[in-house]
Amino acid sequence: MANDLWTTVEEAVLAALQTALEGQVKTLAAYQGDWQYDLTQEYWSLPAVLVQLRQSQGEQITVGSYDLTLEFTVFVVTRGGSPKQRAASGVNQILAGVRAALWNRDLGLDLHPFNLIKEEPVLNNLEFCVSAALYGTSMVQYL
Repeated sequence: MANDLWTTVEEAVLAALQTALEGQVKTLAAYQGDWQYDLTQEYWSLPAVLVQLRQSQGEQITVGSYDLTLEFTVFVVTRGGSPKQRAASGVNQILAGVRAALWNRDLGLDLHPFNLIKEEPVLNNLEFCVSAALYGTSMVQYL
């Protein structure tokens, strides 16, 4: 695996999502910002999928090896509206595509398959519908 683990994982996640969500989203991007603030600035063409790598945590196992855990959030952003309009926005279909692309897959990397930790709606109003899916994976890192 490349020296820059974050970049390698991020690129693999984006490539898998690009394939799985072909034609369903207008924006697919890595993102490290405040989505609530940026949402009001309308930086993205909707529907959008944003991948935010959140954290890594290491635990020493032996003198030269660590268990490394990685977590990231996939945000699905669509237009809001009435409950009927939100249901038709495709957020559930996009989340299903994200699950198909990532859940229980290693994306060809030397790590454990990604596990879905949780999915939840984080914003539903007349303007926007945002759901977040938290995924995790782990690997043994040798020094």
